[in-house]
Amino acid sequence: MFDRLAQRFGDRPPEPPLLRDVPLDADDDCSRISVLVVDDEALIADTLADILQEHGFEARKANSAEEAIEIALRVRPDIVLTDVLMPRMSGVELGIRIREELPGTQIILISGQASTAGILQKAQDEGNWFELLPKPIHPDELIARLKGLTI
Repeated sequence: MFDRLAQRFGDRPPEPPLLRDVPLDADDDCSRISVLVVDDEALIADTLADILQEHGFEARKANSAEEAIEIALRVRPDIVLTDVLMPRMSGVELGIRIREELPGTQIILISGQASTAGILQKAQDEGNWFELLPKPIHPDELIARLKGLTI
């Protein structure tokens, strides 16, 4: 998969645009779609949540898997967008736990690390399939992917 990304973006992925450069489409109503963004890097979680809110999503953020579980059980998000590599509990483990507790919630993993391939393969071997998006992800691609989900 990472070979495919390298072919698409070259050796280095493009720099994501600044939030103010992300176009808004006023005709799209995503206000009924709730997304929980989980990343142990606060700047990434904050930025992704801000982008989603600017596009009309109801977005919340968490900086750990444990915090994400608490929020998810309380607000029951439609989508959980989570980093794979986090301390104490990985995004894969979080995704499995969320699916057990909230089976209707869609899980999307994000990662900028090639080392996540082994974690994902182990999860797949155990019957747990997740969509993986690259980090950094262009905001337009993220919005299009989230809008494309059937909820």
